[in-house]
Amino acid sequence: MSITEHLKNLLDVGKTVCLVTAIQSDRPEFPPGAKALFLPDGSIEGTVPPVELTEPLAQLAREALTSKKKQITELAPGLRVFIDVLAPEARLLICGAGHIAVPLALFAREVGFSVTVLDDRPDFANTSRFPRCEVLVEDFTPALRGLPLGSDTYVVVITRGHEHDFECLLEILPKETAYVGLIGSRRRVEFVKLELRRKGIPAPCLDLLHTPIGLPIGAESPEEIALCIAAELVAARRLGNVATRRVQGEKRAGP
Repeated sequence: MSITEHLKNLLDVGKTVCLVTAIQSDRPEFPPGAKALFLPDGSIEGTVPPVELTEPLAQLAREALTSKKKQITELAPGLRVFIDVLAPEARLLICGAGHIAVPLALFAREVGFSVTVLDDRPDFANTSRFPRCEVLVEDFTPALRGLPLGSDTYVVVITRGHEHDFECLLEILPKETAYVGLIGSRRRVEFVKLELRRKGIPAPCLDLLHTPIGLPIGAESPEEIALCIAAELVAARRLGNVATRRVQGEKRAGP
């Protein structure tokens, strides 16, 4: 299997990898065009670079996997490499197909997310309202139990009531995700969190929940609210959850 085929397989199963390519080299063991894959678990595949350069390059790969930034660097005299990070397409799962979900799905598609919409109401969850999206018309709990989630999955919970919010989060929070956001008033959110605690969802899982959802732009209409949520999704994808929470907090605190 070629490294290109192997890379595709890794992306297909949700793996994020750092691809290092020699663009200038006088090292016969790592000639121009040689490629090495660095995985988050520390393993190296493909053409392994010279022994004395493996650890420095692995460190650069780890930094790239964290920052998600590509670069060209001179690893050693006579050896320049291109460091790139390749990740599977970000997936957005929208739980609830109400008025905010329609513009949110549109904005998310435009900024590069593949979108799945889940609701139990066929009048709301249909492809005429959500073109170019996967639409699931099912009850929330059984659908979420069967849906694969992972480090490339972003979830927005905007259902029509706190009981459905609770159903969704009970299934979602114990699983690995890139982001989970919940819309709702402070009272509604606190009620849902209390019920989740009673059901045994641990505090670290609840701490992962983004609420209030979205970047604070003074949004009022469904389209504006969808825009502020989409902006937070982009921030989470590009900056990571910790940085996104910091930006969110600074914006709310004001000058």
